[in-house]
Amino acid sequence: MDSSITIIKNDNLLFEAVNIQEAAIILAEALNTTLPRCNDLIERGYVYNIPYYDKDDEYRFVASKEVADKRRKELEDNNHNNARRIWLVPANPNEYDLESAFSRYETLDWKRSCNYEKGDILFMYVSGNIKKVRYKVEVIEGLVRTNNITYDSALWIDDEKFKQSKEWKYMRFRFVDEVDTDELSLKKLREHGLKGNIQGAMKLTGELQAYIMSFFEYHLIEDYYPDEVSRTLEEGKRKTVTVNVYERNPIARKRCIDYYGVQCQVCDVDFENKYGEVGKDFIHVHHIKPLHEIQQGYIVDSIKDLIPVCPNCHAMLHRQENGRYLSIEQLKNRIFTVVK
Repeated sequence: MDSSITIIKNDNLLFEAVNIQEAAIILAEALNTTLPRCNDLIERGYVYNIPYYDKDDEYRFVASKEVADKRRKELEDNNHNNARRIWLVPANPNEYDLESAFSRYETLDWKRSCNYEKGDILFMYVSGNIKKVRYKVEVIEGLVRTNNITYDSALWIDDEKFKQSKEWKYMRFRFVDEVDTDELSLKKLREHGLKGNIQGAMKLTGELQAYIMSFFEYHLIEDYYPDEVSRTLEEGKRKTVTVNVYERNPIARKRCIDYYGVQCQVCDVDFENKYGEVGKDFIHVHHIKPLHEIQQGYIVDSIKDLIPVCPNCHAMLHRQENGRYLSIEQLKNRIFTVVK
């Protein structure tokens, strides 16, 4: 098995090491630090694609997928210090409307109350009248720069907290999955190892971690959320149709697919039936409401506004004919009608 490690600094190749030991030596010299520390940085880097920042420099570490997958399993099976960290994080619905936030944004900026790192998994416990673990998210930026933070006062219930939030440090996460079950209530969590109340973020380990994780099995795959849909080829140039933010919103997509399934609602294609395992759960989601009709503050309705379609039908729905877009029913009729 090829165990080489590539070190990339600011998008430029710094060194190709034959193994992690050699990579750690090179990095230790570059950073003027210890070998054990560099070994940890490199291991978390290539296993979880977590960059390391030193002042204005960004270091990335790359290994083969086979090596990264094997080492990740070893780390997590043995609860190693370099394994991806799992957190339980409280969210107060009387202060912030988390559900609306997930419906409106692809990613959210959240108070950095702990030393979160890219790749960490957070399970969001919604307090108030709900008192359940509801969401699974993944940290994509451990520390968001101040000038890149998104503030949205419309999502805050508590105006005073919103004012205070301007002074916080933030991390950024993406939605992965949601569940709504009494099996993840505060009472049930206590039955499986939780001690006391959930006042702040805490690392999950042991029985409680395993119990919570067992309810979340849905994984987002970036390939399922293309930024553009191939439309046609003309004179060697690819024309594209940009997929709007509502079609990429992960929580809206999931609710839409949970309701309709993964079969194209226009041509009835099911990718798993057609291509086997490689096509399992693959489908695009089309936003029915025209963008020019969307008003400020609009929150997508996953059932009324979105519908699953295959890439071909999706591309056709984004094309205009005589200045108009075809509706789902119009396109469906085209498939079964010969147009002369």
